Amino acid sequence: MSAVTLLTVSEAEGEQRLDKWFKRRFPQVTQGAVEKMCRTGQVRVDGARAKASDRVAPGMTIRVPPLPD
Repeated sequence: MSAVTLLTVSEAEGEQRLDKWFKRRFPQVTQGAVEKMCRTGQVRVDGARAKASDRVAPGMTIRVPPLPD
């Protein structure tokens, strides 16, 4: 993925931690990379900074930065 994208959490994904949501959508991204992207503000939930341990709910919008292949 070479561009910033906005993804919406679906009903099927339910309530789960942001890092677990990331691992299901993007299995090539490591846990450390997810935490670093959150710390540096690259990952945002509904426009606000988020921690890897935050819970996401259906309907929330998540900003995903460019990811390595």
